[in-house]
Amino acid sequence: MVKGYTHRNLILWNRAQQLALDVITIARRMPNTWSNAVIARQIIASATSIGANIAEGHGRCTPGAHRNHLAIAKGSTAETDSWLDLLRRSGYLSEEDEARLHSECQEIAAMLTSKTGACHPITHINDS
Repeated sequence: MVKGYTHRNLILWNRAQQLALDVITIARRMPNTWSNAVIARQIIASATSIGANIAEGHGRCTPGAHRNHLAIAKGSTAETDSWLDLLRRSGYLSEEDEARLHSECQEIAAMLTSKTGACHPITHINDS
């Protein structure tokens, strides 16, 4: 168990790490060809970038830097989802597995959107 409050306590980071592990498992099962190696490198890079950017953003001291890293993580989530679609179309990923991982990408993206919004300072307009 991690002591203190760190990125490792974040549900979002843990879900991103699990998605990355799922992607690594899929990539390991792919036949060893040049094109598969290219795809595997790309999807592993995008999937592992999600959690890494959540962690780095969490460690930043300014809201702007934090938001920037969360935005990068959201972009990497979309990229990972695109690679998952390609793997399904190529026959390396079942429709069921792709649907499950696509849903996880969507949920992580929604969580990133929510967390990014939480980084903005809250201002109130006085209607008086």
